[in-house]
Amino acid sequence: MKPRRPLKRGDRLTLISTSLWGDPDSYPDALSLLREKGLEVVNGDPAPPRSGPFSAGDRTRSEAFFRALSDGSSDAVLSTRGGYGAIRLLPHLDLCPWNRTTLPIWTGFSDATNLHVYLWNRLNTVTFHGPHLRGLGSSPESFRWFWEMVSGEKTAGSALPLGRAEVIRPGSVQGRLLGGNLETLAHMAGTRWFPDLKGAILLLEDVDEPLYAIDRAFSQLAHMGVFSAIAGLILGPFSGRSPREDDPANNVVELLENHCPPDIPILSSSLPGHDLPMATWPMNVDVRMIASASREASLVLAESPFQET
Repeated sequence: MKPRRPLKRGDRLTLISTSLWGDPDSYPDALSLLREKGLEVVNGDPAPPRSGPFSAGDRTRSEAFFRALSDGSSDAVLSTRGGYGAIRLLPHLDLCPWNRTTLPIWTGFSDATNLHVYLWNRLNTVTFHGPHLRGLGSSPESFRWFWEMVSGEKTAGSALPLGRAEVIRPGSVQGRLLGGNLETLAHMAGTRWFPDLKGAILLLEDVDEPLYAIDRAFSQLAHMGVFSAIAGLILGPFSGRSPREDDPANNVVELLENHCPPDIPILSSSLPGHDLPMATWPMNVDVRMIASASREASLVLAESPFQET
C-alpha cells in the first residue's frame, strides 16, 4: 500500500504525539515552514488531561493515531517529537479496524520505528523515515529534503540524499528499504510485530548509546539471523556516545565484523538519524544500493513511493 499522491497546497497535515507529548506551538519555525507551503496544519492529539509524559493514556493515544491515519481527513501525519512510548501503542492498534486501501503520508523516526514496523507488518504500507516536527525547523536542509520527498520531487530513478557517505564493504544490491533506530528495533525482537527482513536493505542508526549497548543490540539481531538474511546494510549516525574503558571495539564498524557476514555490502550515511541535517527517506519501497569498489555510494529509488506521481 502506498500513499495516494504527494502533498500539494491546500492539503491537511495532522500532528500527533505518538511518543512523548510535544506542544506544536513550541516549534514555531517548523509550523511556519509547513504553512508557507500552503498546508493546513492541525493538532491531532487528544484533549487534556495528559497522562504523565504522554498526551493521554496508551489506548487513547493509539486511537488518536489510528484516527489520524484512517478517518480520511488528513493527507499527511507527522510525529511531533520522539523519546519513548510508541511501543506501548502496538497491542491497542491491533484492535483497530484497519480497512483503508490507502493511508496518508506518515513521517517520524527514532521511537517512531515501532510504528513504521507496525504499519509495514499490518498493512504493508510505505512510510517515511524523517524528522519530527521538533526537528523540521532546526535545519533548512532537513526541511528542504522533507519537502522534496513528500511533494513528489523524488520518484523512481531519483537518488536519495546521503550527505557524507562511506563505502565500508562494496557491492550493488536491490531490496526493500526497512529499519530505523537500532535499539528500538532490537526491543521488538520476539514480538509478533518484528518485520520480515529477508532480502531487505536495512537501515540502522542510534544516539546516546555506548558501544557495549550497540554491540548487545547487534548481537540480538545476529542471533535472530537478521544479518544473514538481509541484502545490504546502511549505517546512519551513531552519535552522542563517549569512549568508555569497557568499549568492546573502537567504533561501530569494528563491532559489525563479529556480526555481519562478509558478503553483505555496507555503506554509511550521515543523514538518516539524529544528527542535523537529516534526510527524509521512504521506507518499505524498493531501492538500489550501490557501494562501488571505487568508494562511490548511491541509494536510488527503484519505484515511486506514491500511487500517483
